[in-house]
Amino acid sequence: MGLTRVFLRLTAVVFFATLLVPVVTAFCSRLNDQTPWTAASYVAYPTLALTAAACGLLFAGWLRARAQALDDHFTAQTTFLDELPARYVDLAIFGAAAMSLFLELAVIRWQGTVFEFFAFYKNFTLLSCFAGLGIGYSLAARDRTPLALVLPLLAWQFLFLIAFRAGMPEWTLASVRNLPFQEQLNMGVNVLTTFGEGVATYFFLSVAFVMTSLAFVPIGQVCGRLMKRRPNLRAYGLNLLGSLVGVALTFIVSFLWTPPIVWYGISFAVILLLHVRRAMSFSVAGCVAVVALMILAWPVSPLWHKVYSPYQMLELGHTQQGYMEIRAAGHYYQRVFNLANRDALDTEMLRIRNYYDLPYRVYGTPTDVAVVGAGSGNDVAAAVRSGAKFIDAIEIDPAILAAGRANHPEHPYDQPQVRPIVNDARTFLRTRDWQYDMVVYGLLDSHTLLSHASSVRLDSFVYTVEGFRDARSRLKETGVLALSFALITRDMGRKIHLMLQEAFDGQSPKCVEGRYDYSVTFFQARRGEVNVPAGVLDELGFRDCTTRFADPSIKADLSTDDWPFFYMPRRTYPVSYLFMIGTVLALSLYLISSFSERPTVGNLPYFLLGAGFMLVETKGITEMGLVFGNTWQVIGIVIGGILTMAFLANLVVERLKIQRPLVPYLLLLTSLAVGLVVARSGGLGPTPLGQVATIVVLTSPMFFSGIVFSSLIATSSGITGAMAANLFGAMCGGLLEYNSMYFGFQFLYWLAAALYAAAFVTSLIKRQPAA
Repeated sequence: MGLTRVFLRLTAVVFFATLLVPVVTAFCSRLNDQTPWTAASYVAYPTLALTAAACGLLFAGWLRARAQALDDHFTAQTTFLDELPARYVDLAIFGAAAMSLFLELAVIRWQGTVFEFFAFYKNFTLLSCFAGLGIGYSLAARDRTPLALVLPLLAWQFLFLIAFRAGMPEWTLASVRNLPFQEQLNMGVNVLTTFGEGVATYFFLSVAFVMTSLAFVPIGQVCGRLMKRRPNLRAYGLNLLGSLVGVALTFIVSFLWTPPIVWYGISFAVILLLHVRRAMSFSVAGCVAVVALMILAWPVSPLWHKVYSPYQMLELGHTQQGYMEIRAAGHYYQRVFNLANRDALDTEMLRIRNYYDLPYRVYGTPTDVAVVGAGSGNDVAAAVRSGAKFIDAIEIDPAILAAGRANHPEHPYDQPQVRPIVNDARTFLRTRDWQYDMVVYGLLDSHTLLSHASSVRLDSFVYTVEGFRDARSRLKETGVLALSFALITRDMGRKIHLMLQEAFDGQSPKCVEGRYDYSVTFFQARRGEVNVPAGVLDELGFRDCTTRFADPSIKADLSTDDWPFFYMPRRTYPVSYLFMIGTVLALSLYLISSFSERPTVGNLPYFLLGAGFMLVETKGITEMGLVFGNTWQVIGIVIGGILTMAFLANLVVERLKIQRPLVPYLLLLTSLAVGLVVARSGGLGPTPLGQVATIVVLTSPMFFSGIVFSSLIATSSGITGAMAANLFGAMCGGLLEYNSMYFGFQFLYWLAAALYAAAFVTSLIKRQPAA
């Protein structure tokens, strides 16, 4: 009954907190308003807070009244898992693991479609999933399994986030639509500026963290309970195979552009298969699943068409002029214009056309053009109007390219000289064997992360010194690079100026202020200096702003492949992240202490191995993406490859009966050293031989780490405790990954090596007793 009481108490707390979130955010937003408070304001907020408290108490009382019935149900769920016929246990372990990873990725993707900062910081959602799964594995030996609460908790999360995002007045959301991290000021969205905004945002994040973690606790519990019915290595191998299928399933639903109702529908089906076969409770669970899917399908914005690309959720709508506009995670992203007939344009539209035509007014009529970040087609249409004979239009998101092809009024993608290419811009520039008169960067801004485990964005490696060198290598001897970017601060412009200068042998770029979306266009010639005729600028109404960004008093640091944080003008330690890290740790410790699960010293090696593995995985995804491309397909294949290496390592340990991990530890540290040397030398390049060598170098640490972990659990008395500690360690690794924002990604090698060395020492000090 103890576990039941704890779970119901936390469920009641989450319910009350979600009711309180709108009150807190509205109050904090009202504090930032400069208008005088009225008597009604002083009455309204306390009344709303008391109403939320009353509803929370009523719900808690309702749960207490049903505590015994729920406790019996949770006990029956455990019995159901224990009495599952032996011939189905392997399949159940496999299916539960596949569902847990697939559901984790679904939650990460979906939350990012509702609020912007989840899209920018998916790591936060990942950590909450890890916390829940880790606690669940640690509770696997308990005789209560509250799997029946997973579907209601997820349904309540859907209703809360969707209703909060779509049902609240826009002014009340101001305090939770800003980013809490000063280091990412130049992402194109606002940053917290007041104490009230901080309170509202972190309260909202805390509620989302606990709500997500609580939903994953029973899932981890089910996985652990089933794994206890098989020998450790076999159970772990089945878990890895299931996780691999979960990644493959995510790959498939992403490829098909399916909406969240499909992702969660698959997960709910597996949960129902693992649900205890009691007629009433099973029927209720099925009804809750249907209600949850109906909430997901709710057309919050009927006038906007939602498209779930492999990278993000895009909303397609129309401006007052009837042209397509695209939003990403509710944030303005792109819009198309009909700029074909210059004489029919008003002053505003003429200024916009002049902005897009500027590169070609400076260069003249090019023959070959590459447009990177082609988007929905405005930059491509400008290249067509310039008279270019051959145009490569590179866009990473196929949904955006398809939307531009279907809805752009000038139909640039249908022109015979245009070749649309779905690819990562950096990979295209590295591997394309062609020379161009012009390489034109559109307002390339990905709005999403490279992977769920990283704080690096998809476009980060496009905007590095090495990335600009790759672009330079694609230019003809008389070629010109034109890069446009929306600059919010001067130091961001200074940073781009310095990076281009470094990539082009010290030659300073020419900078032109375009008077559209805060944009500045930087011009750089492969050889010599770009001549920007003053008469052209006067005619277009633009002005030369080169001296502004050439000012040496403005301090900025160069982005490189090792430190690709383009949106941070200066290399500063992410101090504002420390509060978020502290919040995550405090909430995790609160949840762990609530369930009275104390970590043991014997599980410390697994914790350290999990932290090291997370760091190596993040670094592996980063480096592999540079060689093979940072597209979603490559990232999915890399994650699948990492799980495959862990499975093969487990198979090796099972076949060879490895019990002493000394040699695997040494090979692990050696492989990390080799990887660091290769990274410091600039990588192995995108050639076929370099790609094969990259795979070997980057997957070797995963393989040897897997051997170490499997050899330890082979002699462990409790695999679920090891899995729990490993997941908590992965959480720690996810938090330590933020150190790369100051020290760079190569530092993660040193950090991972230190963690693995500590794991080796602790495994010698505290050996687990034989199973």
